[in-house]
Amino acid sequence: MFDTKKLKTFSWINVGNPDHEDFERLLTEYKIDEDNIVDILDPDEQPRIEIEDDYKVIIVRFPIANREMDTTWHTEPLCIFYSDKRVITVCRKRCDLLDKIKEDEMATREMFILNIIYYIAESYLRALKELNKKVVNSKKTLQERVRKPELMQLLEVENTYTLYMASLKGNVAVMDKIDKLRGFTKDEETQELSEDARIEFNQAIEVVTSYSKMLKSIKETFESVINMDSNTYINRLTIWNIVLMVPSVIVGYYGMNVALPYAQHSHTALVIFISIMVLLIGYGLYTIACRRVV
Repeated sequence: MFDTKKLKTFSWINVGNPDHEDFERLLTEYKIDEDNIVDILDPDEQPRIEIEDDYKVIIVRFPIANREMDTTWHTEPLCIFYSDKRVITVCRKRCDLLDKIKEDEMATREMFILNIIYYIAESYLRALKELNKKVVNSKKTLQERVRKPELMQLLEVENTYTLYMASLKGNVAVMDKIDKLRGFTKDEETQELSEDARIEFNQAIEVVTSYSKMLKSIKETFESVINMDSNTYINRLTIWNIVLMVPSVIVGYYGMNVALPYAQHSHTALVIFISIMVLLIGYGLYTIACRRVV
């Protein structure tokens, strides 16, 4: 879907969730190279800057929630094509961040592009706060009872942190190249905005690093708890197996067609067998109770 907006110094064309006709229009009317259109379709396209004959391409990645699953956060590439009098933003899915940019933040194309990148940097910090809330809630639930859904959610968050780190580092590399573009950060205002965006990205990288360490510590703790519980259950099963094995052996011997002590006195043999079984079971219960206290 094409959305065109004419500003004072340039025109902004926003293409969100494009279809085949939109790509054909980009190819024919706006002379976008076919290889760049293929890059737009790639959900794993990495941040970078390219310089073509008629325009320049800036690709950055922004965080987005999967509305179908309502829990998974990932990143999507946003392609920015710009020339002297035109800026074209293209995204495979709708980028809500573009709606937050105000009119006065579009004074020049450089200011507009830097504001897009700045809002993307801010969105990472907001997404990280939401993810941390999920980690805290899962931790509280796991402290009461270790359950598979909460462990899987922690694994999902850990994967998201990895994706965020790769995207953030790529975006920082794009910022480095933008500062080297001739005439892009030409005045004090654009330089300050570029530096603010860089600070936000670096802060997000630090937050991802600290959250990843915290999540790793949480996972290791609960893995240790699970291993301890498993060892406890195995020990209990081993004790009961030993307790029940001896009476089984005794009963087996008395079932053989051989001469055995007290075989002619069935009541005496039964009393001996029951006494031995009660003693062994009592010893087993006592051992288990002592382990619980420890």
